[in-house]
Amino acid sequence: MSPTTFESVADPARRRILDHLGERPGSTLQELADAAGVHLNTAKPHVAALERAGLIEGERATPAGRGRPPIRYRLAEGYELPTADFRGLAEVLAMAVDRNEPVEAAAREWGCRCGDLPRALERLGFDARITGDTLRLSACPCPLVLPDHPELLCGVALGVVEGSGARVVESSHDPERRRCEAKLSR
Repeated sequence: MSPTTFESVADPARRRILDHLGERPGSTLQELADAAGVHLNTAKPHVAALERAGLIEGERATPAGRGRPPIRYRLAEGYELPTADFRGLAEVLAMAVDRNEPVEAAAREWGCRCGDLPRALERLGFDARITGDTLRLSACPCPLVLPDHPELLCGVALGVVEGSGARVVESSHDPERRRCEAKLSR
């Protein structure tokens, strides 16, 4: 994802458009304008910016009657909305800075205090699922928060996992697809 992705998501009107498409794929430009609370002409540059950033895709609908068929928009394939406002991530990073310690150490301590592991990871911006001994993370915030250093956010996530009492046996990271997986032992 481009470095402007975070800027694209940070704009309130664009965020409302993305949230709307997360719930109602196939929306028209007018529906997106209504969802964002802006005039149709104001929505056009927002939609264009989201398309340039690779977050949404438009496709002309099948003709039905007179006139040009509308363009229907959806989230780009592989793009998932962040699941949090990143406050948990901000807490971990603030702890590390305040204590002048490695971010992984702060993440482990923060993970100890959070209790429920999937919920803790969701507070960092991940969509977390545990099945058996496998932790699957999607909607990874790496490209939004640290596009040039995804390994730092992966370290935070693994630190939280270890702080929760689990041990990471092996892990794989795919920041481009915004997915990670880890085998755990308790």
